[in-house]
Parts: sequence; structure tokens; C-alpha cells
Amino acid sequence: MRGARSLIMAAALAALAPAASAEDLGGVTELTRQGKYEEVRDDLKNAIVNRGYVVDYVGQFNAMLERTSEVVGSVTESGAKSPYKNAEYMQFCAAKLTHEAISANPQNIVNCPYVLFVYELGSKPDHIHVGYRKPVAGPSKRSRQAVDKIEALLADIAKEAAGK
Repeated sequence: MRGARSLIMAAALAALAPAASAEDLGGVTELTRQGKYEEVRDDLKNAIVNRGYVVDYVGQFNAMLERTSEVVGSVTESGAKSPYKNAEYMQFCAAKLTHEAISANPQNIVNCPYVLFVYELGSKPDHIHVGYRKPVAGPSKRSRQAVDKIEALLADIAKEAAGK
């Protein structure tokens, strides 16, 4: 439940973000771009694939919320089943970076797989959000350095998809 609240809070805060901005939402980095959802989503996928990575899974987040809202008794203030018009996440792995992070600290497994999200709120069509959860590093300098490389990769991918 806490994760759902965090996501709802992040979405609410993101709705207040000006266009073409980057925000640090306490563990989440998010950028916005005006445009069509499908184009930004495809740009996100291409930003991953064009670096030589494979998108392992695309989660249909909005579809899940709409499918399950009645069962769990959840609706937005407007009565909608979801605050999103569209929302997906993509997961992948960069083997070299993952091996480096895991060898620095086995607890860095928490960062795998890497996940980036893209969404459009029903209340703000064509205002597309792209971002990722910041990876968490262990206490050692070597672990922080390895995880910083993962975050740099995620930031570059998000920036590319957001047109920055």
C-alpha cells in the first residue's frame, strides 16, 4: 500500500510540474515533454534498444488499474478508474553494469531490473511524463560508483525520450 501511495503522490506532484522540466521527487526522477503518448513511449523504447539493451517486459500499468479498480474499490476523485490516460513501464538490464554493481555489493540486486516509466494523466493529455526510480547504493565507495553508472544510464535514456 505504501508503494501505491508513493506512486499516487509522485503522479500528483508531477501533475504540477511545468512542461519540459526535470523533477527529483524524492527517489524518483521525472521529466516531461509535450507530445503524443505513443511517440514518447516509442522514443523511450528506442532509447533503450538503440543502446544495445533488450526490453524484457512492458508493464501495462494503466490497464491494470482500470481492470482492478472495482475489485479493490478504488476510483479517483472524478470517479475515474485511473488518473492516467496511458501509463506503462519498461524493464531491462545492462549486464556489464549489473555485474559491476553486484560484485561491489550483492545487495545491489535491489536495483534489478532497471525500470523506466512513461505516463499521461487523463487531466493533462499530451503532457507526457518519463522517469525512473533512483537506484540505491550500498555504503561502500565502490558500490556507490557502480550504482552511479546505472543511474547515469537511466538518466540518459529518460532525457533522450523526453527530448532533452
